Amino acid sequence: MIQIKSNIYSEGEYLRFMVLRDGKIIYVGNTPLPGIDIIDYSSNYIYPGFIDSHTHLLWYGLNLVRCDLSGVNSEEEIYERIEIYLGKKSNVNYVIAEGFDETIFKKNGFPSINKMDERFPDIPVIVRRICGHIAVVNTKAYKLLKKHIDKNFDAKTGIVKEGIILSLNTVLKPGKAEKLSALKEAQKKLFSLGITTISDMATDDSFEIYNSKDLELNVFFYYPALFSKNLNEWRDNDNAVLKGLKLFTDGSIGGRTAAISIPYTDSGTKGEIILSEKDFQKAVHEANKKNYQLAVHAIGDRAIEFALDNLKKRRNDRIEHFELSSKKHIERVKEQKIFLSMQPNFIGNWSMPGQMYEQRLSEKYFKFNNAVNSINKQNIPMGFGSDCMPPSPIYGIESLKNAFFANQRINPTEALKFYTEGSAEIMFEKRLYGKIKKGYYADFTILDNPIEKTAVKKLHVISTFKKGKQVFTKE
Repeated sequence: MIQIKSNIYSEGEYLRFMVLRDGKIIYVGNTPLPGIDIIDYSSNYIYPGFIDSHTHLLWYGLNLVRCDLSGVNSEEEIYERIEIYLGKKSNVNYVIAEGFDETIFKKNGFPSINKMDERFPDIPVIVRRICGHIAVVNTKAYKLLKKHIDKNFDAKTGIVKEGIILSLNTVLKPGKAEKLSALKEAQKKLFSLGITTISDMATDDSFEIYNSKDLELNVFFYYPALFSKNLNEWRDNDNAVLKGLKLFTDGSIGGRTAAISIPYTDSGTKGEIILSEKDFQKAVHEANKKNYQLAVHAIGDRAIEFALDNLKKRRNDRIEHFELSSKKHIERVKEQKIFLSMQPNFIGNWSMPGQMYEQRLSEKYFKFNNAVNSINKQNIPMGFGSDCMPPSPIYGIESLKNAFFANQRINPTEALKFYTEGSAEIMFEKRLYGKIKKGYYADFTILDNPIEKTAVKKLHVISTFKKGKQVFTKE
């Protein structure tokens, strides 16, 4: 048994002591249990382990072990990162570089096929945007992927949208060793952020990492509906559990492929619905037959409407992102008993004045994007995740505290609820995950300051425990 003394957040109040045994919490209270040694974290604050309601574990890990473009500030820096990567990995047959966000560049610029051919004439290079829905390829990469690229390719710029870009790993398949390395790196990073459980939007080749002995996270995953026949091979284990099927109805705002009604102000386009009603209903039929939950990606208002129409005869499915909803959509979600998985970090990334939403969207959308406070007031089951952009609950909580619009702002303790018990609820796991409470798994994170001080003091993760085992400690 382990007894911990700290400021322990349990169901809305701070208590002083917690006792763990066999991976579960057996006591929480203000009086220590006698005869059990105490580990003292009195100067810190303990919260339930964060549950990220929308991640891409394998994709994120591969991004970390490949050429990571997160945080680059210019087009030139993209090429420099690739050159550094190739200097270290001279034996690779192609480069997939991911994670750039051109909306934060100091100077406007987007990678182009011409510049990439000039810098990298002898190796296929694919540069994928942070949203994962759009990429630029050089000529060598185009030839490599040519038979998989459809109409969404611009030969002048090298830009490819949706389609193969969403499923690169099905064509350029990573080996088992690379996938296991990706798992270790991703898991290490998530633990360092206080995340102990995830709701993973799987790729069709995720089974190897889900069955790995190195997997310590709890993974509740949604498998691509397109490859659902592969699920006949899957058997749940202690750490990875199948929850249902994942569907894409549209793209992203960053790629201008999210399906909206009012055109993008900087392109005049409206995006498109990328899933047929026939294929949607095919997934509904499969879900009905196998008792799967559906997780439906829908960002633009047209995509949200399409998703709601096709889920009319279902209950307790999920809509992922729900970024450009209307008040009517929120009412329909409540009426149809649909759960929502939303990403507060998108508010911090793109919803402040002068950022991407204002640059690309009509005023109507800009003023009512990611309306999590409006949704909260309707008592709709909701979980918070990150889509790995970035995968930091603390950043998400800060984003909500500092949000520009009142329909987005949620105080830190309410936000904490949706990063813990809310995320557990929308995947039907609220009896064992998401709270520091007797009988629950001993999953918790230790912070240096109270969550209420978010945006006043910088919060840091001191340590993370998974089922009573310390899986991260700050050095």
